[in-house]
Amino acid sequence: MWELQEQIEKVVDQYFEDAAAQRVSAEDIGLDSRAGYMFISTEEGWIASRNTRSLEYYGGFEYIGIEYRTTVGEITFYSEEHSRVADAIEYFNDLQEQKREEEEQQRKEDTEEQQRRDEKNGLYPDKWDDAN
Repeated sequence: MWELQEQIEKVVDQYFEDAAAQRVSAEDIGLDSRAGYMFISTEEGWIASRNTRSLEYYGGFEYIGIEYRTTVGEITFYSEEHSRVADAIEYFNDLQEQKREEEEQQRKEDTEEQQRRDEKNGLYPDKWDDAN
């Protein structure tokens, strides 16, 4: 029996990898931090958790009907076909986009600052003369 459980866990782990699943905190998907950590696949459109009690109680997933849930071994998958899951995935996507924009802005500012320092230190004499 233990071998079967181990095989199921390996299949689930491989599925997580194939689905580009990420381990995220509840806050990353707009839920109460007490819901803990879970996995999300934006490609496949699901959120999965081993700790369903916390996710359901603190994350509001207790209202998700059985038709939107699938349990494989110790993992329960919640489908984005339910609005609660879809909203959490959308929140995650928006947060990721915001982070990308902030990182891009920071890289741009860092590059500009480095260029100003280089020009000030005479690394680009032709530009430095123009700046003065």
